[in-house]
Amino acid sequence: MSQVKLNGKSETLCIFGNPIGHSKSPLMHNALFEALGINAAYVPFSPDPDKLADAIKGFRAMKIRGANVTIPYKTPVMELVDELSDISKFTGSVNTLYWKDGIAGGTLCGTTTDPYGCIRNLEEFGVNVSNKKVALLGNGGAAKAIAFTLVEKNCELTIVCRSREKGQALADSLNRTFGGMYPQVMMVTFDDFPAVTDSINIIINATSVGMTPNIDETPLPAEALRPHQAVCDIVYTPLCTKLLQQASEVGCKVVTGEGMLVHQGIESFRKWFPEETKDKTNDELAAIMRKGMQG
Repeated sequence: MSQVKLNGKSETLCIFGNPIGHSKSPLMHNALFEALGINAAYVPFSPDPDKLADAIKGFRAMKIRGANVTIPYKTPVMELVDELSDISKFTGSVNTLYWKDGIAGGTLCGTTTDPYGCIRNLEEFGVNVSNKKVALLGNGGAAKAIAFTLVEKNCELTIVCRSREKGQALADSLNRTFGGMYPQVMMVTFDDFPAVTDSINIIINATSVGMTPNIDETPLPAEALRPHQAVCDIVYTPLCTKLLQQASEVGCKVVTGEGMLVHQGIESFRKWFPEETKDKTNDELAAIMRKGMQG
């Protein structure tokens, strides 16, 4: 690997979140800087919730090259950028900030790479979502983003959530957005899910249920799982959630959340450094990131 030493020409990138100490993004992106010989550093920023607008003003003033955004700022940051991607407009969520045409200090854009990270993570495990029957657990920002991409992949999508009203609102919104071009999005509550589970090929947990410190929680009981299903959890702390433990015991194919983190990070990195990454495959970049995450 090339050794990059910071100097007067070094650029800064960052992640905004609160709390942020658990984030592995600095390890991943700084590993890429070192491997690709990019003169930059990626650092964590944790502004107070009422200071996010000030933080973004500082980001603009200092012409920081790019940023990731995580909880609790994925929605409020939308009002602080100049342009939003279609998927961010639909989902109400942004996880990546970048400058239009690469001109720092110009038009600040916001998008989300979360859903593409999820899909590519599944593909890395040999799970192709196209034309499959997929159950997506949750209706928050991450769920909306993943749902948008699943519909684009021609999935027969079922939204699963606690609130029938919220779940139906998301299903209706997707059906309106895509105008009947793809299979109709359906919804069921968690209580009703066991009645439809036999027909489901892939289950994706897009809730935070089971995340540290609540590691004994699971969004679905084991009896709602079937051996023919692939079960993916976007939670990556812990790596093997209770849902995935149960799925493994039932005989399902399990997909951990670490790959989603890596692949959404790759999509962000390509936004910031298109020239430096154009000749690199996702597999090459993922291998570097994973090595960086190991310390």
